Amino acid sequence: MESKSKNKEYMKLAIILVVLFLILGGFLLYISIPLLSTKTAVLATQPVDPFDLIRGQYIVIRYEIASIPSIEGAEVGNNIYVSLIEDVNGTSRYKIASLDKPSKDDLFIKGQVKSIYGESMQVEYGIEQYFFERGARFETRGMEVKVKLSGNGGARIVELLQDGEPVKITYENKTLTS
Repeated sequence: MESKSKNKEYMKLAIILVVLFLILGGFLLYISIPLLSTKTAVLATQPVDPFDLIRGQYIVIRYEIASIPSIEGAEVGNNIYVSLIEDVNGTSRYKIASLDKPSKDDLFIKGQVKSIYGESMQVEYGIEQYFFERGARFETRGMEVKVKLSGNGGARIVELLQDGEPVKITYENKTLTS
């Protein structure tokens, strides 16, 4: 009788562990889906370089496509799909926005309307912050961001670019007292 009870306890533990691993695996897969995509876009930026004691060193990135013309029916909080078109330099720029998802063949990014002021609206894409190691220094002027785009428009930062090349990062040698 006692071994049956132990087996039931082990079975419950096994089920709980499997469920936890499935939840963790699902979360990791959800975060990674845009990185598995074959679509990439290079976005023009206007970065800011703050520092937060709790979160560490990061840049806040303001994208050129963060401010776009208002579209009919859009309200604050709506998901919006911004179709992109590459210019002659390979930078993806605003083409048109819609509340409806474009076809999978189009190059587009999904954002959320944060505010609407007359004929323009502010959109966030979930890629407005980029964290890096403490003591890292790099030039942010003229920087572009290479992103991977999933089939539903989700984006993840892949690389920071300067003049089409990966950003050169230098590290200051910091001590505990500096």
